Amino acid sequence: MTLNIDQPEGSLGDPKWYRSRARSISGNAPVREFAAMDNAAWIISSRLIAGLILYTGLGFLLSLWLGNRSLFMALGALIGLGLSYYLIFAGLARENKALLERAKTGSGPKSEGDL
Repeated sequence: MTLNIDQPEGSLGDPKWYRSRARSISGNAPVREFAAMDNAAWIISSRLIAGLILYTGLGFLLSLWLGNRSLFMALGALIGLGLSYYLIFAGLARENKALLERAKTGSGPKSEGDL
């Protein structure tokens, strides 16, 4: 892809298009908010995958012991997804409660160095 210097800021021809796009989306939001969202996405994805694999595996092991493989694996997968969703929503509720308490008391970080 060749870079055209005459492109307006924010277009794909601009070498700094990603920064201008982030500024236009976030306004004046600090970069750490985007990092926190990225971190949350990885946490949610890993909890879903880990719950599904762990409890499907436990269902498989239970089916080897008791028989009826498909039933126990399906039940394990459903239980794993249910518990994963519970962990995700409980964590989000806890985080939301902490944010509301910080906003109420005004004890949030004042600058980027106060993390």
